[in-house]
Amino acid sequence: MKNGVLSNLMRRIFIHNFYLKFIAAVLTLALYIWVSEDREAVIADYARVQIVVPEDMVLVSDPPDRVKVTIRGRWSDINRFDATQLDPIRIDLSRSDRSTTVDISSNMIRVPPGLRVTNVEPNSLFVELEDESYRTVPITPQISGEPHSSYAVESVRVTPQTVTIRGPQSRIDAINTVSTQTVDISDRTRSLRRQVQLRTDDGLVTPELEDPVVVEVDIETQEITHTFEDVPVEAVNTSFNTTVAPATTNITVRGPKPVVETLDPSILRVEIDLSDEDDELPGTYSREAEVFNIPQDITLVSIFPERFRVTTSEP
Repeated sequence: MKNGVLSNLMRRIFIHNFYLKFIAAVLTLALYIWVSEDREAVIADYARVQIVVPEDMVLVSDPPDRVKVTIRGRWSDINRFDATQLDPIRIDLSRSDRSTTVDISSNMIRVPPGLRVTNVEPNSLFVELEDESYRTVPITPQISGEPHSSYAVESVRVTPQTVTIRGPQSRIDAINTVSTQTVDISDRTRSLRRQVQLRTDDGLVTPELEDPVVVEVDIETQEITHTFEDVPVEAVNTSFNTTVAPATTNITVRGPKPVVETLDPSILRVEIDLSDEDDELPGTYSREAEVFNIPQDITLVSIFPERFRVTTSEP
């Protein structure tokens, strides 16, 4: 009897309204999982720092541009949070001293509802300001290397020749010139013209340029002077027998190095014109010689000796 009553009671507990009880169990389980997973969570991310500097001042210190922010909240809110939503921390230095420490508090960082900032690292920034200054200084062109061995740098020019620089007064006062970026002329055989950047070597010093800076390097053929010795001297335009003393001379020329170095002295002609003396009696004369067959790019520097004793006789 008792066993039958107990059996009926158990059937009523587990089978009666089974579907409603099953749904209730599922909801209870889901609620438990949701509550357990939506526990409080913590994340750390970075927020940008935006420093507002007065117009006539320059920030000469180097504070970090980001700070580490620790944020706490429910897991579901944290999971939906995007760190890019953080607004920059704005620090206005318009009323600050030239050197000061600025505190960064959690209330300076806005986060979505349900989240809160619990820590900021670093929580302070040291900032130093200085008066902004202007100065005009010359531009120095920089070149490196050497042109081809047969060529030389004739001149180097830069346009414009001066530039106005802007920056902290103490650093501006220490700058006497601004250099261009280096122009390489290694093994060049032609002149070049190139736009270049200026190098201030100081990130706080800025050149004020309206037009690009141009460096021009004039490269010319290197000229050398060379003396050809013992070049024969010949008397011409005469029917007489002639004797020239001395019989040779030294010729000094100047011109482009490759042309002078490859010049064959045998093509040079040193002549004494006796056409005026051909109608006279044989005799001895003092005459100057003239050099012929000099290449166009070469200049005659001197001939030594330049006067010769010419003796004529009947053929």
